[in-house]
Amino acid sequence: MLPNQYQAQELSNLLENIQTKQASGVLYIDAQVDPEKPAKPRVLIWKDGRTLYGGKTVPDAPSLVKLLEQKLSREWVASAVAFAMRQVTEQASLRDVLERLVQMQLYNWEQIEAVLYSQLLLTVEQILPYPGKFQFDSHKQLNFCRGVELSKLMLDITQRQEQWYSFRPTIMSMDAVPSLKSDTLANVTEPNVRKHLQEWVNGQRSLVDIAEGLNKDPLSIAKSYINWIQAGWLDIANNNTTTTQISLSTVLAVDDSAVMQQLIKRALTGYCQVILASNAVDALNIIYHEKISLLLLDVSMPEIDGLELCRTVRSIPQFRDLPIIMVTARDGFFDKVKGKFAGSNDYLTKPFDAEQLRQVVGRYIGLGISANNNKDAVAFDLSSSS
Repeated sequence: MLPNQYQAQELSNLLENIQTKQASGVLYIDAQVDPEKPAKPRVLIWKDGRTLYGGKTVPDAPSLVKLLEQKLSREWVASAVAFAMRQVTEQASLRDVLERLVQMQLYNWEQIEAVLYSQLLLTVEQILPYPGKFQFDSHKQLNFCRGVELSKLMLDITQRQEQWYSFRPTIMSMDAVPSLKSDTLANVTEPNVRKHLQEWVNGQRSLVDIAEGLNKDPLSIAKSYINWIQAGWLDIANNNTTTTQISLSTVLAVDDSAVMQQLIKRALTGYCQVILASNAVDALNIIYHEKISLLLLDVSMPEIDGLELCRTVRSIPQFRDLPIIMVTARDGFFDKVKGKFAGSNDYLTKPFDAEQLRQVVGRYIGLGISANNNKDAVAFDLSSSS
């Protein structure tokens, strides 16, 4: 089967599609980060709609153990790991290998899963905004850790984007390429810094290339490099490809309780943008001036209550399809019917926890995924291919 193509900013739709179908297998991706360079091959391993691992290739036992040694290095571990590997048969699964390392108390599962998640996070972050090709192989089944929900992954990537954004306009993305100025080495007095610049800055490697070579997080590399750029030691070339940025949907929460407003904001921050209003008049003003993806309405408000506001919003042609969720302490059948007649799409009863709120909101907008993406625009084929 030929690879499927996807456009810039569409990879998030593909990942959500895999999660929704609770698919298991290996997603092979060729991301076109730079049109003038070869595509970057990456793999994402899935189990029942949860992401387990991300990297350049499907890991085998030696490569997975090497990753753990690099990230969790201790002076005494290397020889002990070598001994453990000699005791593992060739037929052993990745899970068997990891369990053996845990049994020998070389690592614990919390450490292992933290390393695997960090690897997954960096892999997805580096390819998320770019176009590319993919194949999904459902025949290749791997299950060596618990994995994570896509919403958790997207939340952490979104929070990292805020840090990347703070480097602008000096550094536009992790794909920016630093180069030495002619007199830099003569002006750098710190031996370790001078050695690093000599070895790694050649005007060809991007920040992410340097980070991979050093087995570091690109964000930590960027924090050092921005200081060196500001010191006048380096020039930086920001390429013209799509920058790593995720557009978040906007939710308007209307509630006259300051406590409830903060609960909603804390629960949804990072997953979507949250705008707060305490009355119907302010809410209508916001709806007309902001691009709102979903409306959360408290039923019990002074003057104009949530049901009346819902009816008013539904009477305005451009807002007839706007998702509206009623939030109330009333859990009676007739209260829900009233909400339906007023035009609401769903009903959330107080008290609720953050995860309940995210689940209900997530039915109508992709949490952490661009609201501008039309999920019906691209039919992603997840049938087995190899």
